[in-house]
Amino acid sequence: MTLDELAAQLRDAMSANSGADLQKNIRATLSAGLAKLDVVTRQEFEIQREMLDVLRKQIDELSAQVEALEKSKKT
Repeated sequence: MTLDELAAQLRDAMSANSGADLQKNIRATLSAGLAKLDVVTRQEFEIQREMLDVLRKQIDELSAQVEALEKSKKT
């Protein structure tokens, strides 16, 4: 599903519903549409970001160790 398709579904939901049903149907349409898109939740994103931060720190530490080893071999 594309964003254009989702927007079309929302337009249809808005024109076909009135009042109290409108919010419920828009929420359902958005939930279904977003589930079909390749998106992640904020929580999933934050978990991945934290993992990448840890990996970046490990890479920096290993790079420093390699650099120190290379310098010690040269002297």
